[in-house]
Amino acid sequence: MLKVFENFDFSRVGQMQSLLESHGIPTFIKNQFTSSVMGEVPFVEVCPQLFILNDSDLVRAQGLLETGDEPPEPRADWVCVTCGTQVEGQFSACWRCGLVPATA
Repeated sequence: MLKVFENFDFSRVGQMQSLLESHGIPTFIKNQFTSSVMGEVPFVEVCPQLFILNDSDLVRAQGLLETGDEPPEPRADWVCVTCGTQVEGQFSACWRCGLVPATA
C-alpha cells in the first residue's frame, strides 16, 4: 500500500480517489473521518491521505493524478461531414445522423 496523494480538502482527495477507481485502481483513504479531532492532535496527523492498494499500480496512478488534476481542454464546435449539421464541441456524435468523427 503506497500513499499517492494528500490534501486537507477532503473533496480533492475524494476526486482523486474517484479518478483512480474509475481506471480500475483500488484505493483506500486514511484519515477520512478525523476532522472532528483537528486542533486536539497535530494537523499532520489528520490530513486525508489517498493510498493505492497494489504497489504495481504506482506509475499508472501517478500519471493519472498528474493529468487528472487539470481540467480537460474544451473541444471546438464542428460540422458533420455527412449531413452538414453544426454540432457543439461537447458532443462526440452528430445529433442528427449519429456520425462519430474519427477525432472524437
